[in-house]
Amino acid sequence: MSLLAVVTALAAEQAFGNWRDDARPGVIAPLYRFCRFRSAVVATTMVVVVAVLAGYAVASIHDALLAALASALILFICLGPRDIASEVNALLAARANGETAAAERIVRTLHRGPEPEADHRSLLGALFIQSHERVFGVLFWFIACGPGGAVAYRLASRLPTLLDADSPALRGTETLHAVLAWLPVRATALLFAFAGSMDDALAAWYRLRIEPHPDWRQHTWSVLAETATASIDIDGGEGPAMPVSLETCFREIVRMQNRALLILLAANALLAAGATFA
Repeated sequence: MSLLAVVTALAAEQAFGNWRDDARPGVIAPLYRFCRFRSAVVATTMVVVVAVLAGYAVASIHDALLAALASALILFICLGPRDIASEVNALLAARANGETAAAERIVRTLHRGPEPEADHRSLLGALFIQSHERVFGVLFWFIACGPGGAVAYRLASRLPTLLDADSPALRGTETLHAVLAWLPVRATALLFAFAGSMDDALAAWYRLRIEPHPDWRQHTWSVLAETATASIDIDGGEGPAMPVSLETCFREIVRMQNRALLILLAANALLAAGATFA
């Protein structure tokens, strides 16, 4: 039923994602303002408690179809905010219409969140990171641990962006996020490598392995940003995708995300089939 829940949630994201994202701030913002974490322990405890409650609520549903639909609803809520394709289209429209302020606002939104090491920061890398944060990170934890995993990653990824810079809980929540992201980030990087130029992606990953990286948290995001960016072959090498403009490059990233999603769904289907016949 995990595959059914994933497919249902992704379909709902395409159909109702904009409605959900427009409605979310008015519903959840008061809760965010109420939650002023005074320590990382409190924030981590909240993540664990909410995730366990979500998992328990679905596990208590004895009808398999209803449980799958409940799981799909939780996954749908955890995805986003906004699909990367919508963000890219809005950015391209703002650039085409000369709306500099709107384009800068979208770029700031894309850069909000986990940052790679200074030498590996770019808008292209930010798009891949946001793709992971909005889709792949949540999906990996959902597939691995069910609805509770999706809720845990969603909360862990959002908490650092909601806390003030001087909050005593900020550093701890960033570490929690990085711990939960460490393995999914690398799996997502491999997915993008399969969806693009595998040779270029692996070469970029190897270069990162031999570089010094004093902060393992930032290095995690550098792996994704550099590996995924190399896989689209933006320098016009011999990879399958050879963008000739920034717009073409942006649209290729959206296509790569779709191909990576298909690869993930196919892998999930194979796992489900193997579990069925085991």
